[in-house]
Amino acid sequence: MKAIFITGTDTGVGKTAISASLAAFLSLRKEINVGVMKPFESGLSRTDRDTSTCDARFLKEASGTSDTLDEISPYTFEAPLAPEAAAKLENVIIDIDVVNRTFRRLREHHDVLVIEGAGGVLVPIDTGFFYCDLIKAWDIPVIIVSRLGLGTINHTLLTNVFLQSMGISVLGVILNDTEGVNDIAAKTNPEMLRQYLNVPILGIFPYLQERTRKTMKREFLADVFADHIDTEAIMRALRT
Repeated sequence: MKAIFITGTDTGVGKTAISASLAAFLSLRKEINVGVMKPFESGLSRTDRDTSTCDARFLKEASGTSDTLDEISPYTFEAPLAPEAAAKLENVIIDIDVVNRTFRRLREHHDVLVIEGAGGVLVPIDTGFFYCDLIKAWDIPVIIVSRLGLGTINHTLLTNVFLQSMGISVLGVILNDTEGVNDIAAKTNPEMLRQYLNVPILGIFPYLQERTRKTMKREFLADVFADHIDTEAIMRALRT
């Protein structure tokens, strides 16, 4: 039973779009039973779970899973903050055992589990416990999602080096065109990163911000992922 963790170099880099597209690709193109998980979602009221703004709902629809939103995302916070800060503000006690049990249950019931983080790997979940600690405890490989534009070189290299220093396997980097601006940074960053990364760039995900989530159906997401990402490298990793 395989699992892949999708992390980002920062918030707003498009982790949800990449996670949903990977889930859609695996479930539709490869006919794999795919589960999804977003352990913590912030900036979302309970009533918003029925809207297109909910990341967990978007992942559920993209994967085609019948798992409930509570299974996919055990903790939801209204405050748009890191889990530790949001939980303190809302008087919620985060129980990591609950998250671990949910992870094990989802992994047991699916061939592949795609897990989306929040922010970057050093976002605190609880006192002294960060996303990187969760990934390490679960012993699963990571795909790093980075911006295509200015600033991505430093953030991407730092994230990769830090994860590997913890003994976490990094499958590769997906550069996400979040701005749709084909400037000099966007043109030169991929080659510069290839020069310094010791993991592959799996592809450049195209600019999709003009589309709303309601229009990004499973088939569309699967096709975009297949057209722009080295899916064979990901499939090889899943087979090992």
